[in-house]
Amino acid sequence: MVKTDDGPAVEVRDLVRAYRGRGGELIKANDGLTFDVPRGQVFGLFGANGAGKTTLVLQMLGLVRPTSGSITVNGIDVVRHPELVKSTVGFLPQRGLSMRLIEARRALHYTGRLRGQSETDARRQTDELIEELGLGPYADRQVERLSGGLMRLVNFGMTLMGRPELIVLDEPTNELDPHNRRLIWDIVQRRAAEDGTTIVLVTHNVLEAEKAVHRVAVMHGGRITAMGTPGELKEQTGAQARLELFVRDGGSLTEAEAARLGRIGVVSPGDRSGSYLVTAPPDRIQPLLEVLVTDVGVTRVDDFRFARPTLEDVYLSLKPEPVGEPEKPAEPLPAHRAPDSPEPQPPVKELAPVGAPGAEPEAAAPTTTSPAARRTPLHAARTPRPAPST
Repeated sequence: MVKTDDGPAVEVRDLVRAYRGRGGELIKANDGLTFDVPRGQVFGLFGANGAGKTTLVLQMLGLVRPTSGSITVNGIDVVRHPELVKSTVGFLPQRGLSMRLIEARRALHYTGRLRGQSETDARRQTDELIEELGLGPYADRQVERLSGGLMRLVNFGMTLMGRPELIVLDEPTNELDPHNRRLIWDIVQRRAAEDGTTIVLVTHNVLEAEKAVHRVAVMHGGRITAMGTPGELKEQTGAQARLELFVRDGGSLTEAEAARLGRIGVVSPGDRSGSYLVTAPPDRIQPLLEVLVTDVGVTRVDDFRFARPTLEDVYLSLKPEPVGEPEKPAEPLPAHRAPDSPEPQPPVKELAPVGAPGAEPEAAAPTTTSPAARRTPLHAARTPRPAPST
């Protein structure tokens, strides 16, 4: 692991990544982002498709240059030193990693060696991960011949090799069964709590991710629309607790029973006969249960389920448009604004030109490095590579 400073693991300031749409309009994939990710935390990055999450991650990894603004990862200026950043970061993309034509054990081991681990340390961590991920029966099978779920576990293990300070996981539980999804979340929590690893988590599985994240940023249209701890976001959005009630034998609540419950929360019919949904503020849980027991009566109730508001409830309440809706292009600021126009953002130094019409963000071109830097293997396995030919 490369040792860096003691500041935040990630610092983003006034970050903009823009390109021209096919009609020549200016589109800002990221629009003035500013946030920090403290060390040793799991930071969730949520948002609909097209919200700008992937563009942000690619800039954090040094694969795409910002149009303006700055990113510092592990104390390293990403724009000035993109190759150095890769020596401190592990990345698991949605589509998986390379090394599919060799055995799982060797894929883990080679990844560690490419990241600068000694032979002894790489072998030791490979054995530890095979045990931790339950890959023992499959360790000597070719990665390409494994099921999608097992291949995902191998790729997750490759991301952990070399013990990077920062790990970026893009939909880490894709193709995994419930048992292995829970295993991944447990490992994520353990790495942060015990090893001090910082983890940036990009996922649509908000309900499961809630168990692991310390802080969350919700993105839409290239901007962060909400950020805070899960508890803070629930409080800010006024998320409601829910009581799902099933009257025995598919019966109905009496007018008096419905009115009594309605004094505490909002009562609405459920999706089947005899079911009702009652929503109320979280601090009204106790009175709601008392009414259920004393006024309705347990003999009238076939079953009930009570749930506090979840992070998924918060996410859905913040989402202004359906998943997959294309981003709206951002218009350039006029040279002279009217007196009642909104205050423009302060200018920031432009780092990369806006792309040509129709050109979406692309990976940064390789930088010229010294011969010594080209021989350094630390960052060679940080990003996905084409599968080796045979």
